[in-house]
Amino acid sequence: MSQSDRARPWFGKDSALAGIGVRLAECWDGLAKRFNPLLLIVGAWALLCLPLVLLRGYNSDEGLAVTIARSAVEGGHWLEPYVFNVRWVERPTLLSWLIALVSAPFGEVTQLTSRLTVALFLLGGCLLIYGLLRGAGARRAAALAAVALFLACPMVLRSAVMITADMPLSVLLFLAFAIWWRGEAAGRHPLVSWIAIGLALALAGLMKGPQPVAYFALGVGVYLLLTRSWRQFPGMVLAGLVCFAPIAAWYRMVYTPGDEGQWAAFMRFAPGVRLDGPIHSVAHLAAEILPATIALLMLPFVRRLGGSLNASPRFVLALVCYAFVASVIILFWPGGSTSRYFFPAVLPFCVLGGILYDALAARRPDAAAALLIAPIVLIVYGLIYADIAAPLMPERFRQAALDARAIAKVVSVAPAPIYRTGAVGLNVMPYIPGRIFNGDVEHLATLKGPAWFAVDPAEATILEAARPKYVHGVLSFGEDKEWRLLRLDP
Repeated sequence: MSQSDRARPWFGKDSALAGIGVRLAECWDGLAKRFNPLLLIVGAWALLCLPLVLLRGYNSDEGLAVTIARSAVEGGHWLEPYVFNVRWVERPTLLSWLIALVSAPFGEVTQLTSRLTVALFLLGGCLLIYGLLRGAGARRAAALAAVALFLACPMVLRSAVMITADMPLSVLLFLAFAIWWRGEAAGRHPLVSWIAIGLALALAGLMKGPQPVAYFALGVGVYLLLTRSWRQFPGMVLAGLVCFAPIAAWYRMVYTPGDEGQWAAFMRFAPGVRLDGPIHSVAHLAAEILPATIALLMLPFVRRLGGSLNASPRFVLALVCYAFVASVIILFWPGGSTSRYFFPAVLPFCVLGGILYDALAARRPDAAAALLIAPIVLIVYGLIYADIAAPLMPERFRQAALDARAIAKVVSVAPAPIYRTGAVGLNVMPYIPGRIFNGDVEHLATLKGPAWFAVDPAEATILEAARPKYVHGVLSFGEDKEWRLLRLDP
């Protein structure tokens, strides 16, 4: 670096960093102009997701959703969810039902049908973000920048193919917002749009219960109050009725006395476990959505940075209300919160990031480029993770599938039902064909063989000691070999 370069400021229009930023912004704009943006989105999604759809074994609590889907396909438990032989009505499980519907023609629930269902929701979220910004007048490059912000959020990268309801729920809620905003931008909300909004919200509520619907209801409701849009409240009521009718019907149809406690615990009205308080939650969330966090921190200073917002002030207000009103309530909810509770806010955060990019790109491309650095780095990391690490590290990425293969092999030699206790093999058992039941160690100790037991070491010791002539260990499994497979002979 020359002496003159050292004397130049780090920041500002004439700095060396500004020159690099300008070139980066020019490359991004050229990419957006040269290639079809939809193909770019689909291509990035495919590279980030499809290898993991095939190669990433079940982990975390994914086995729960897969097992519920399997119980629907194999046992006919469609309306009332079951985890093998145990009734599980903590909440509606639309994701599992969708997986079961996709899997039913094939006769079995597979990793492909399970993960691809979630991955398609991620693609839908990307297209929603892009379409919403383009509809609001943003340039291609800005809309693509917002999609990149979304794909690069660590929370999104981790959930891209994860078989949990957070991603589908968030996309369905944002679909309702997008339908509503289209009418708001056009100055008219026909009856059919309120019904469509209600249906999208109903699907979101059936993913994980009615509480997350508050992102739309409170966010749009506060916007209507601030803008004095009184005429829309009847439509909001109609959308609410359409939304809650199927949700309430599900709770009514599956209800048996005593379910109230389980529902209250899940909805955190009577939390059994205390989660993080507001300060820790904000810090964790900021890290989980790092690229969007940078954009949100820059947004209030857009004019000072030399930019000018091109988006409608009402559009920005609507996004802010949707993203923040429910989030603030969740932040101070009794019993604490965790980052995934804020997932529905990630999409509007990224749209705001796209608006910021659009505001800076013309006059301060160097500042706009600052929004691209974190997404590019994290997306490259995601590509290495999905396309290099996952294929080359089977023990790290497919341990549950490998364990299931070993168990299925020994069980096939001496077929018998498999009994599991507690959370043993949650992500292993969905891979194994045949009859699988949940039980406790007391029940297992009285069973007559033949049978297989998947238990923890302490339970294995009890069962082997109770019937040493008939019960013996066969293999250990789990990431740390923390579980035991036992054989009960006749």
